[in-house]
Amino acid sequence: MMMDTSSFDAVVDFLPEKGRRSVEAMIVFEKSKAPASVSFYQPIQMAQQKRSFVRIQTGQPMRLRWQDGFQVRKSKTKTLLGKGRVLNPDSERVRGKKVKKRISFLNRLLGDDQDMLTAIVQEKGAEGLWETEAMSFSGFDRSKLVSLSQELEARGDLRILSFSPLFLVSKKSVDHLCQKILAFLFSFHQKHPGEQGAPLERVRRRFDVDQKILALACNRLVKERQVRLFEKALALSEFERTLSPQEEKILRQLEELCYKREFRSVANEDLRRTFRLSPSRLNQLLELLIERKKVVQGKEGFLIHSKWLDEVIYQIQNSGKRELTVLDFKKMTGLSRKYAIPLLELLDQMGVTRRKGPKHEVL
Repeated sequence: MMMDTSSFDAVVDFLPEKGRRSVEAMIVFEKSKAPASVSFYQPIQMAQQKRSFVRIQTGQPMRLRWQDGFQVRKSKTKTLLGKGRVLNPDSERVRGKKVKKRISFLNRLLGDDQDMLTAIVQEKGAEGLWETEAMSFSGFDRSKLVSLSQELEARGDLRILSFSPLFLVSKKSVDHLCQKILAFLFSFHQKHPGEQGAPLERVRRRFDVDQKILALACNRLVKERQVRLFEKALALSEFERTLSPQEEKILRQLEELCYKREFRSVANEDLRRTFRLSPSRLNQLLELLIERKKVVQGKEGFLIHSKWLDEVIYQIQNSGKRELTVLDFKKMTGLSRKYAIPLLELLDQMGVTRRKGPKHEVL
């Protein structure tokens, strides 16, 4: 696969004429030729030979790939000016500070196959590079690209996010994205000290990148213990919510209510009326109780006080029973079937018991 283009970057083995930044020429490839305008980025010195990075605008589209060789001849006389190699098959015009960045990119494309693939993956940044883009740029087939990608991943230069189709992202881009996520969370916590963390949906909107890349960055930060990942939020590891004295008092009352009612459901509507809280603030305080491990959230949203749950677990483990039926558990806890079954399911999830047909084995 090759790229159809009428504008490309290359390296040529001659310098511009004094005082000129461009030249009108004929670009001659092995099987094609076209009139073109050759614009010089700047001359460079390489291996004691004078060479230049250029951007070439052709009068017609040409099918090119990285490393294709060509000749540059004067338009009128056909005199040979020099030879060149395609570096960037599809080039957009850049000006100002972006020229320096373009030259850095072209310098990296002067290397071998691994240097080229690393350079184009880094150039794509947090967008990532797809298989079709890499094939069009390089002209390599899929098997060669996969082999190169695996070598570079083993070296730590990039990550393979999928094989079919091949999807790559550079380590530098992930590092940069991680730093941006940390800075965003720091700012969010300053503006919203009472919230658990930045909602995941807000993080996704803030960083408009492929979800595989965002997940890779977030998971790495979690693994390095720089952030904490909740069900619906992301927070810096060292962040602790700040509550007013009044809110801390309400939190203690909520905790006491959960303990007194044991495993009975506490209606959010009643809590909102009792404590005069908005639905969102009530949810935040209940989340905080769970976060502080004061309560555990069971199936169907039931809130169970950790101390009461510990008492139930102690009672089970010291009952002398090796198996429990739902009836046994109801008698032991005094709960109705409505609450006994979901609590047993929670104990199964926690590894206290294990479902064994109609019974639950005590572990």
